[in-house]
Amino acid sequence: MKDNSKNLLPPSSFISRTWRLGALGALIALVALVGGVGFVSYQEQNDRFCISCHTQPETQFFERDAQAVAQQSATDLASFHYRTKGIRCIDCHVGEGIVGRAAVISIATWDAFKHYTGLQHQPATLVIPVQNAACIKCHEADLRKPGFENHYHNAYFDPNLSPPYISCVHCHVTHRVGDERTAFQFRDAILPRCEYCHEQTGHGPRGQATPMP
Repeated sequence: MKDNSKNLLPPSSFISRTWRLGALGALIALVALVGGVGFVSYQEQNDRFCISCHTQPETQFFERDAQAVAQQSATDLASFHYRTKGIRCIDCHVGEGIVGRAAVISIATWDAFKHYTGLQHQPATLVIPVQNAACIKCHEADLRKPGFENHYHNAYFDPNLSPPYISCVHCHVTHRVGDERTAFQFRDAILPRCEYCHEQTGHGPRGQATPMP
């Protein structure tokens, strides 16, 4: 009986050609990935690029920044940061740490692809909230000031109290319209967090605010 097993094996030239095509495809994909990440990383430094995908309410937030500079008076905490420190969208929404940054850049690259190919759906909602680390990288000294009047910030560094239930943006609501003279503080946002912390620790007054949802 004739042995046909050798005929079942692909010729070496076919294997070589397949390998080269696979390597070329991988190289093209790598170049596209690196190029896309680089493009987005550069473009995201400009707030106008952010609002080209994230239309509403981000467009309104962007307009507040310009108004805060022109009028020398901010209407929300984010525009106050922009007016006084030039803080841009990406400074807070950059994604902290390797994992956070990788998550943000991958989503941003995909959003940019959909935007430029006309596949996007508006509004493009944010799916990664501002992390505590984004605030602490500028405000750590404020959190560490000792004293009872700052005990709520000191609690952040207590291993028994730290995230997930102590979050900067829960009390410091970034884009809610408020009053610069009161540092954009809202009792209905802050008091429930105070009481929740008091419940967790078993210390401090309770029963003065509506429970958190």
